[in-house]
Amino acid sequence: MPAEVTVATDPFTRWRDLVYSARSERFRAERDLAFWEGKAADYDGSQPALPNTATWLRGALAGMHSLLDVGAGTGRLLLPLADAVDHATALDYSPDMLAQLQAKGPPAHVQVVRGSLERLPEQVSPHDAVLAAWSLAYQPELHRALNDLRRVCRRRLFLLEDDGVGSPHVHLRRRLTGQPRPARASLLEEALRTLAWPLTSSHITEERILTFADTAALLAFTRLPLPEAEALEALQPYLQARGGGWRYAWTFEVTVLDVDVQDVQGTVRR
Repeated sequence: MPAEVTVATDPFTRWRDLVYSARSERFRAERDLAFWEGKAADYDGSQPALPNTATWLRGALAGMHSLLDVGAGTGRLLLPLADAVDHATALDYSPDMLAQLQAKGPPAHVQVVRGSLERLPEQVSPHDAVLAAWSLAYQPELHRALNDLRRVCRRRLFLLEDDGVGSPHVHLRRRLTGQPRPARASLLEEALRTLAWPLTSSHITEERILTFADTAALLAFTRLPLPEAEALEALQPYLQARGGGWRYAWTFEVTVLDVDVQDVQGTVRR
């Protein structure tokens, strides 16, 4: 008889299994640093703007004096939020990403710190609010990471994630190649509720619009493993013809998990 397969039910174990199953092996620091070294210069141009998410966060920061962004990268979210607080700290362990942030000339009250989530409590003092936007994806020990985030947070912890729906072409490409993206937002929320942390979950809709001069440019960007006619048919709900080119637009959801750490009881298990 074939061996019986046991599926982990503990969300922390399932999270760890997802991290270690990543083909990129970006849970290894050297792999992740190499990834950001190659992405840093073009990162901002490759990412969608998040105006609605930034507006939501600005409202949530009312009355806060300090903000720590863990995994701040190029400051994509921190810089639009910086004037909502008296002091902000951008923490990231990629020197290449922080160099891009510094090149933008951040305000004087923004402190830039090179450091890692693994040594977070040793590197920065507590802030009123802590933001971790897509910063936990390659952290296998989720319970430890949450504990460290809580230690440097006095009032509100904002965790941003998604369930991998995102862009239609990436979702379709992953499905066609048998690489479905894990539903990290749902699993992260389940882990927080398992800990009985006081939590509010919000879903914020954003839109991305791209234009392409011709079909070749569109197909080169989407990299779908399909013939041209099939690729265009699959993307048709999101396409509008513009002269000889295309307007490609879609909406996606950002999940914000908002934890009131003042009401957290006990400690996160290790």
